Amino acid sequence: LIIYFIILTFFGLILSKKNIDFDSYFFGKRKLGAFLIFFTVTASWFGGASTIATINDAYGKGFESIWLIGIPTILTIFIFVLINKKIRKSNFISLPIFLNKYYGKSVSSFASFLIFFYMIVLAASQFVAWGKFVTIFIGENYEVTVITGAVIVILYSYLGGYISVVLTDGLQLLLLTLSILYLFFAFKNNLHYIQASDLNIFSNIQHNVLITISFTLAWLISPIIWQRIASAKSKESSKKGLIISIIAFSTLYVLIILISICLRKFPLNNNFFSNIIKNSLPVSGSILVFISIGAAIMSTADSAINIGALTLVKDVFNFKNKKKIILFSKISTLISGSLAALIALEFNSIIKTLGLASEIMAEGLFIPGMYALFFKKRKPVAALLSLILGGGFSIIVFINAYGLKLPIPEWPYSLPYGLSLSLIGFLIGYFIDKKTKSNL
Repeated sequence: LIIYFIILTFFGLILSKKNIDFDSYFFGKRKLGAFLIFFTVTASWFGGASTIATINDAYGKGFESIWLIGIPTILTIFIFVLINKKIRKSNFISLPIFLNKYYGKSVSSFASFLIFFYMIVLAASQFVAWGKFVTIFIGENYEVTVITGAVIVILYSYLGGYISVVLTDGLQLLLLTLSILYLFFAFKNNLHYIQASDLNIFSNIQHNVLITISFTLAWLISPIIWQRIASAKSKESSKKGLIISIIAFSTLYVLIILISICLRKFPLNNNFFSNIIKNSLPVSGSILVFISIGAAIMSTADSAINIGALTLVKDVFNFKNKKKIILFSKISTLISGSLAALIALEFNSIIKTLGLASEIMAEGLFIPGMYALFFKKRKPVAALLSLILGGGFSIIVFINAYGLKLPIPEWPYSLPYGLSLSLIGFLIGYFIDKKTKSNL
């Protein structure tokens, strides 16, 4: 862990010298080729939280667990391939700036709040995964482990900015791929544990479809992949990188489910995956898997923190002092990471936190965001009402999950209600905008 920390810090120190302005710190000067896009898209999405959650779920459900993260991920990236050209044409800097162009300041300000909140919660879910996974290895309690992981991610993200995130993502993806292959071959003799029921991916279909819709809608409007597409040197580079990512995701998630089935040899208990890695593998294998899962967690956390900092710099505070913008960007990175760590110390459910984070984006921003991308028409009241009703409902669901106790469905069953409110708000506002325009 210490050696890996030193390597990441070294990356940050070297790359920090290349950050001379806003564009270099948050977009790598928009010169990334297809393979760097592939590395950062795959690593930032294929996080440790999703890996651990899928392994835990597939232990009892088999290939039905592909719905949990796998299908939403592949579907989302496929749609991004289709809309890649439109995003490139938008000259993307941040989602609130994009929305401000069509809906005005009020909408972009509310969107800034929702995006920052989403990124903090997303990063927090990765810190939760870090705390649960690593605590067994280092012999510390959950709180100390979360803080340790947060410090590592914040430090190298603080020093190196976006290009540091991209290049360390490449290293982290390589380690995770090697680790998954190692686990598969280490336990492949247990494939006889597979059952006919494991191949039925259509059981519990309502629950699984709701999860897929929640994650897919949220990730389509999430700035993480928009930032990756915008940072490519050409639309061809971003498209190729996304297509390679689809192939990688498909392969990796199938392997993870097969690994989980093979692990049925061991009893299911709290932190069973961590216990298997620590107690049932050779020392060299245990170190490889430990570092790679930890790296996967970091790769998603650093992306969320970087976008959170971008939102603070460009959207919340609209900082324009070119001489001090790098310093302010670093301070924003520190703020984003610290807030995520605080949330992770309070909440400790990985998939629940991920789901609630996705609901914020799906119900708050998907409808107005996609309308702006495809129709490019000014409908400020429509967007504002959609944000207030859908986004407001998602925040109530988030608070309700941790103690408010209102009589509303939990995620993902709350999703249809939030999306309906968002759509109703948009439609009401649409007709108000249309009437206002005709009166003018």
